[in-house]
Amino acid sequence: MSRRAAVVVVAGALLAVVALVVGSLVRPGRDAPAPSPSPSASPSTSEPSAPPVVLAAATPEPVDPSAPAVADVLGPVAADPRLGGRVGVAVVDLSSGALAYRLEDGRGQTPASTLKVLTAVAVLQAVGPQTRFSTRAVLTPDGGTVVLVGGGDPLLTADPDPSGVPEPTPLPDLATVTADALRAAGAGPVRVAVDDRFFSGPAVDPDWEPGYVGAGVVSPVSALAVDGGRASPRAVGRSPDPAVAAGQAFARLLATSGVAVEGGVERVPVPRGSSQLGVVRSAPLDSVVEYVLATSDNDAAEVLGRHAAFVTGRPASESGASEALTAVLAGLGLDVTGAELRDASGLARGSSVPPRLLADALALAASPDHPRLRSAVTGLPVAGFTGTLDSRFDDEAALAGAGGVRAKTGTLTGVGSLAGVVTAETGTTYAFAVLADAVPPGGTAGAREALDAVAATLSACGCAPAAARGGP
Repeated sequence: MSRRAAVVVVAGALLAVVALVVGSLVRPGRDAPAPSPSPSASPSTSEPSAPPVVLAAATPEPVDPSAPAVADVLGPVAADPRLGGRVGVAVVDLSSGALAYRLEDGRGQTPASTLKVLTAVAVLQAVGPQTRFSTRAVLTPDGGTVVLVGGGDPLLTADPDPSGVPEPTPLPDLATVTADALRAAGAGPVRVAVDDRFFSGPAVDPDWEPGYVGAGVVSPVSALAVDGGRASPRAVGRSPDPAVAAGQAFARLLATSGVAVEGGVERVPVPRGSSQLGVVRSAPLDSVVEYVLATSDNDAAEVLGRHAAFVTGRPASESGASEALTAVLAGLGLDVTGAELRDASGLARGSSVPPRLLADALALAASPDHPRLRSAVTGLPVAGFTGTLDSRFDDEAALAGAGGVRAKTGTLTGVGSLAGVVTAETGTTYAFAVLADAVPPGGTAGAREALDAVAATLSACGCAPAAARGGP
C-alpha cells in the first residue's frame, strides 16, 4: 500500500476536525463597498440562502498535566541547522487561546508566501466572503467602441477549457453575450478598448526583485487581466500590459462570435452615456481565497490586496493595499507590532511578520466566533495531498504529519516558512507558524524537510495543553 493510501483515512479525519473547529457558518452581511470612483465594475454581494449553522468545537481528550510541554517537544526540531540561524516559531492552543510555544524575540521575519494568510484574513474581513467581482462590456454612445471594464477579477480566463482553477470566470461567455447584444442592437463594425482605472499606482511593486515579472513569477498588477496576465492561458511568460492583452483576447473572441472588429486595442475611460452589453462575475471571495491559499497564486493575492484597499477607502495601489491589510488585521484585535507588509503576496523581501501574528491570525480564522474568516483555514493545503503541500511530508521525519497538517507554504531564496493548523494525537488543535529567513545557500530543499518535521512533530505531540501549564 502506498504512503498516501495508508493515510487517506487520516486526511478525512482531519477535514472533519477542521470543520468542527471552524464551523460551517458563513455570516450573512451587507459587504457592498462604497461607490467606485470610476466606471470600473465594482464588487457585488449575495446573501446565503439558508440560515447559518454553527457546529460545536472539537473537545480535546484529558491530558496528564505532567506530560511534556510543546516547547520540550518542538525545541529540538526547531533547532535543525538546515533552518539556519534565525528561526521563529509560535504555537497557539485553539482550545484555550493560550500561547503553547514561542521561539522568537517579537521582531518580524521575512514571511515569504505565508504572508498570504494575512492577506486572506484581512480581505475576508474587509470585503466579505460572499463578494463577487464583475467584468463588464459596455458600448460607447456613438455605437462604435466596445469597452472591456476591469473590476479586479483575479480568476478571469480566456481559456475555453480551463483547468487547475476550480471556479474560473470565463471571458468567452462575456464575448458571446456581448456579440448577441451587438447583433440585437444592429451595431456595425466596432473597435475594442479597455478601462482598467479601478487600480492605481505602479503595476510592478518596487519592492519586488527586478526579474520576477520577466521570469513569470508574477504579472504586473491590473484590474483587468486574463489568466494571471499570461501571454496565453498556459504560458509562463507575462504580458507587460495585462489590460491591453485582455482586450486583445476579447477582440479575438468577439471576432470568433461573428462580430466585425476593427483596429487595435486602446485604453480609454468609459464615456458617460455608455450602455452595458454584458457582465460576468467571479466566484464568491471565499472560494477565491481558498484557491489562492491552495496554489499560492501571487497575481490573485495582489489583486485581493487592492480590493482590501478600495473598500477601506484607500487608493487601490500597492501602498494602499499594504496599509489596508495592516489596519484591518489590527482592527480584528491582532497585535501587528513589528509587522511591515510590503505587498500582498509575500514576494517582497522587505516584508516583516512576527510568527505570533501568523499563528494568532489562523487561530482567529479557526474560531467559530469569526465565521467570516473561515476560508482562510479551509483553503490551506493538506500535507502530502493537496496544493503546494502535495509532494511534501514524504520523508520519515515528517510522515506523521501527512494528512494531519493543513498549512500555507512560503519559499524565497534563503527563506522558508510554514503556517497552519494541526490536530495533535491528544485531540488538541493548534495554530502554528515557523519562519526561517537565514536558510543556508542552496538549502531550500533541506529547509522544507525541516519545516515539515516541525509541523509533523506537533501533529504527533502528546503534550499537555498550554492552559494546563499556564502557557509556554
